[in-house]
Amino acid sequence: MVVPKFRFWYREKGCFVDDSLYLDSLGNVYRDVTVDFFGPKAIENPIRPLEYIEVMQSTGLFDKNGKEIFEGDVVLENGWRKVAVSFGTQEIEENFGDKRIFQGFNLYLGGGYPEAVMSKHEIIGNIYENPELVEG
Repeated sequence: MVVPKFRFWYREKGCFVDDSLYLDSLGNVYRDVTVDFFGPKAIENPIRPLEYIEVMQSTGLFDKNGKEIFEGDVVLENGWRKVAVSFGTQEIEENFGDKRIFQGFNLYLGGGYPEAVMSKHEIIGNIYENPELVEG
């Protein structure tokens, strides 16, 4: 069984949150949590509601240097093309108007094909710290 992993970008401060955090079903983010028979319980007020924090899920994959790839990372594909990692639905129009729909983890390639083989990809930044990598 794969345990989902996340990392958090604190919009207000412009940095990643290094602490372990707990996200409840209402979208509140807590720093200190205890766990008992009934599950996790927050022991303080939320540090921030979710609208102040970007949540990025791990793909479960690693780049060519062994670094874990998360949603929001920008990877260099085959040494030349920069693409942003995302989850969701991507619709691609092929030759003669045919369309293909991809769901789940993919890379937005702007008209290309989603790539899921990461052995030749390298993380070069992320969309929050390095927005210039995906602009224009």
